[in-house]
Amino acid sequence: MNYVTNGFSPSMLQKLPSDVEFMPITADEFCQVVNGFHVNAVGHQGTADLINGLCGSSLRMNRVPINALPGDHIYIVTLTTRLEEGKVLSREEIKHIYDEGKVKFIKAVIYGAVLSELSECEGKCNEMTYDSLAYRAKR
Repeated sequence: MNYVTNGFSPSMLQKLPSDVEFMPITADEFCQVVNGFHVNAVGHQGTADLINGLCGSSLRMNRVPINALPGDHIYIVTLTTRLEEGKVLSREEIKHIYDEGKVKFIKAVIYGAVLSELSECEGKCNEMTYDSLAYRAKR
Protein backbone atom coordinates (compact mmCIF):
# COMPACT_ATOMS: atom_id res chain seq x y z
CA MET A 1 0.00 0.00 0.00
CA ASN A 2 1.20 3.53 -0.76
CA TYR A 3 0.31 6.40 1.54
CA VAL A 4 0.78 10.12 0.85
CA THR A 5 1.02 12.33 3.91
CA ASN A 6 2.58 15.44 5.40
CA GLY A 7 4.32 13.84 8.38
CA PHE A 8 5.50 10.62 9.97
CA SER A 9 4.99 9.15 13.41
CA PRO A 10 5.79 5.71 14.84
CA SER A 11 2.10 5.46 15.71
CA MET A 12 1.52 4.89 11.98
CA LEU A 13 3.14 1.46 12.25
CA GLN A 14 0.65 -1.33 12.80
CA LYS A 15 3.28 -3.86 13.87
CA LEU A 16 6.15 -3.28 16.24
CA PRO A 17 8.99 -3.84 16.17
CA SER A 18 9.39 -2.55 12.62
CA ASP A 19 12.26 -1.10 10.69
CA VAL A 20 11.74 1.99 8.55
CA GLU A 21 14.08 3.17 5.82
CA PHE A 22 13.82 6.86 4.91
CA MET A 23 15.16 8.11 1.59
CA PRO A 24 14.92 11.47 -0.14
CA ILE A 25 13.02 11.57 -3.41
CA THR A 26 12.43 14.29 -5.96
CA ALA A 27 9.23 16.25 -6.35
CA ASP A 28 8.70 14.41 -9.65
CA GLU A 29 8.99 11.01 -7.95
CA PHE A 30 6.55 12.19 -5.29
CA CYS A 31 4.11 13.41 -7.97
CA GLN A 32 4.23 10.05 -9.76
CA VAL A 33 2.86 8.44 -6.62
CA VAL A 34 0.31 11.20 -6.04
CA ASN A 35 -0.99 10.71 -9.58
CA GLY A 36 -1.10 6.92 -9.16
CA PHE A 37 -2.67 4.59 -6.61
CA HIS A 38 -2.32 5.72 -3.01
CA VAL A 39 -4.17 6.45 0.20
CA ASN A 40 -4.39 10.20 0.75
CA ALA A 41 -3.62 11.06 4.37
CA VAL A 42 -2.59 14.71 3.90
CA GLY A 43 -3.84 16.43 7.02
CA HIS A 44 -3.48 20.11 6.12
CA GLN A 45 -5.21 21.99 3.32
CA GLY A 46 -2.18 24.22 2.63
CA THR A 47 -0.06 21.12 2.03
CA ALA A 48 -2.74 19.58 -0.19
CA ASP A 49 -2.80 22.86 -2.17
CA LEU A 50 1.00 22.76 -2.56
CA ILE A 51 0.90 19.15 -3.77
CA ASN A 52 -1.90 19.96 -6.20
CA GLY A 53 0.05 22.90 -7.60
CA LEU A 54 3.20 20.82 -8.06
CA CYS A 55 1.60 17.60 -9.26
CA GLY A 56 -1.49 18.76 -11.12
CA SER A 57 -3.58 16.64 -8.76
CA SER A 58 -6.79 17.34 -6.89
CA LEU A 59 -6.07 16.14 -3.36
CA ARG A 60 -8.19 17.39 -0.50
CA MET A 61 -7.25 17.50 3.13
CA ASN A 62 -7.95 14.02 4.50
CA ARG A 63 -7.10 13.48 8.16
CA VAL A 64 -7.24 9.69 8.28
CA PRO A 65 -5.08 7.31 10.32
CA ILE A 66 -2.28 5.38 8.65
CA ASN A 67 -1.89 1.74 9.69
CA ALA A 68 1.24 0.77 7.77
CA LEU A 69 2.38 -2.81 7.53
CA PRO A 70 5.70 -4.26 6.39
CA GLY A 71 5.97 -3.74 2.66
CA ASP A 72 4.03 -0.47 2.67
CA HIS A 73 5.49 2.83 1.47
CA ILE A 74 4.73 6.21 2.99
CA TYR A 75 5.45 9.22 0.80
CA ILE A 76 5.95 12.31 2.93
CA VAL A 77 6.09 15.99 2.05
CA THR A 78 7.60 17.79 5.02
CA LEU A 79 8.90 21.21 5.97
CA THR A 80 12.53 21.59 6.99
CA THR A 81 11.71 24.53 9.21
CA ARG A 82 9.96 24.46 12.56
CA LEU A 83 6.77 26.48 12.76
CA GLU A 84 5.49 28.31 15.79
CA GLU A 85 3.08 26.29 17.92
CA GLY A 86 -0.38 25.97 16.40
CA LYS A 87 0.59 27.66 13.13
CA VAL A 88 -1.58 26.69 10.16
CA LEU A 89 -0.06 27.69 6.84
CA SER A 90 -2.04 29.21 4.02
CA ARG A 91 -1.51 28.17 0.41
CA GLU A 92 0.65 31.26 -0.14
CA GLU A 93 2.76 30.71 3.00
CA ILE A 94 3.56 27.07 2.19
CA LYS A 95 4.33 27.98 -1.44
CA HIS A 96 6.76 30.62 -0.15
CA ILE A 97 8.45 28.04 2.10
CA TYR A 98 8.68 25.66 -0.89
CA ASP A 99 10.19 28.41 -3.06
CA GLU A 100 12.81 28.96 -0.33
CA GLY A 101 13.83 25.28 -0.63
CA LYS A 102 12.49 24.39 2.82
CA VAL A 103 10.31 21.45 1.74
CA LYS A 104 11.54 17.86 1.43
CA PHE A 105 10.02 14.81 -0.20
CA ILE A 106 10.75 11.52 1.54
CA LYS A 107 9.89 7.90 0.87
CA ALA A 108 9.60 5.68 3.96
CA VAL A 109 9.69 1.93 3.37
CA ILE A 110 8.29 -0.18 6.19
CA TYR A 111 9.99 -3.47 6.99
CA GLY A 112 9.25 -6.03 9.65
CA ALA A 113 11.80 -6.63 12.35
CA VAL A 114 13.74 -8.76 9.88
CA LEU A 115 16.45 -6.10 9.54
CA SER A 116 17.14 -6.34 13.26
CA GLU A 117 17.22 -10.14 12.99
CA LEU A 118 19.57 -9.87 10.03
CA SER A 119 22.03 -7.60 11.83
CA GLU A 120 21.99 -9.86 14.90
CA CYS A 121 22.56 -12.88 12.68
CA GLU A 122 25.60 -11.50 10.87
CA GLY A 123 28.67 -13.54 11.73
CA LYS A 124 26.65 -15.89 13.97
CA CYS A 125 24.18 -17.68 11.70
CA ASN A 126 24.85 -20.24 9.03
CA GLU A 127 24.80 -19.10 5.41
CA MET A 128 21.36 -20.52 4.64
CA THR A 129 19.72 -18.72 7.60
CA TYR A 130 21.47 -15.46 6.74
CA ASP A 131 20.46 -15.72 3.06
CA SER A 132 16.86 -16.44 4.06
CA LEU A 133 16.74 -13.36 6.28
CA ALA A 134 18.39 -11.24 3.58
CA TYR A 135 15.78 -12.40 1.07
CA ARG A 136 12.98 -11.50 3.49
CA ALA A 137 14.55 -8.09 4.07
CA LYS A 138 14.53 -7.35 0.33
CA ARG A 139 10.77 -7.89 0.14
